[in-house]
Amino acid sequence: MLVGEHGNGHIAKVGGPHGLTRIPQVVPEAEGIAQIGTTIYVADQLRNRVVALTGNTVRTIIQLVPDPSGLNLDGITATATQLVVPDSPHGTVLFVNPSGHVTARFGGFSRPAGVWAPVAGQAGGYLVADENANAVYELTSAGGHTKLAGNLSGVDDVVRDSAGHVLVTLPGPGTLRDITSGQSIVTGLRNPQGLGFDGAQNLLVTESDAGRLDLVVKTFAIQVPVAAVRLVPGQGVCLGILRASGYTASLNVEQISGATVAAQPPGSRSVEVVPGPCSTPVCSVSVVVGSPAGHEFAYFTYRD
Repeated sequence: MLVGEHGNGHIAKVGGPHGLTRIPQVVPEAEGIAQIGTTIYVADQLRNRVVALTGNTVRTIIQLVPDPSGLNLDGITATATQLVVPDSPHGTVLFVNPSGHVTARFGGFSRPAGVWAPVAGQAGGYLVADENANAVYELTSAGGHTKLAGNLSGVDDVVRDSAGHVLVTLPGPGTLRDITSGQSIVTGLRNPQGLGFDGAQNLLVTESDAGRLDLVVKTFAIQVPVAAVRLVPGQGVCLGILRASGYTASLNVEQISGATVAAQPPGSRSVEVVPGPCSTPVCSVSVVVGSPAGHEFAYFTYRD
């Protein structure tokens, strides 16, 4: 997961075998992040532009007209071939190819802040969170948009899950809400901004005022030791399976490196693995657990 640190312009890489690292480039006010192929694109709110991060360089893809207030573009997203860029202060959503050419534009918004592109096989179209209109819209093939929901105070970001539910962040009230069901999923968040999914359709939410990335478990997650554990040869490690209420689907270890599986977790709340002998100061184990909702990756370190 890539997370923009708005205050210092760093882009953090969270998760995987390295925990938390930062890529070398700095974008003054890093807001939305998207990726096409191996290229990372970042919305630079300070300068109202979208940049591409290549090698150790920052290259401008499209320069928009800045607003004197400094409240420029916010969230961006991407399909396999183009970026979707809300020109927030000018009420327009742009489709932009990797060369920076605008291929389509949708106007008539108040302040589009967040956008969502449908994934392959998913019903529904592109979604727009209009911050000043307190509403979420869906783009139409005719070049307009239809209103999906209103009364969403300062709505900032929007996604659609695999079941077709539309979810939004409301920074002022500190709420993550499902506008399809009308239910609040999480309350009491400190300025929730970015919103996305992990590999198993769990929700990832950034709390801007807390400097924190949260995982909201909607299906299942794997709990691992937080530091290198000391083991005797042949000793097993139980990884916890945290299941959301009502999620009872079978799970299966599909890939494992550095260990063998002692017990599969079809319906249990743990999976036992046995790490191999460790001939270096610290060794590691990585596991991929599959389910009908998708896949979860887990990684931990150990020493003999």
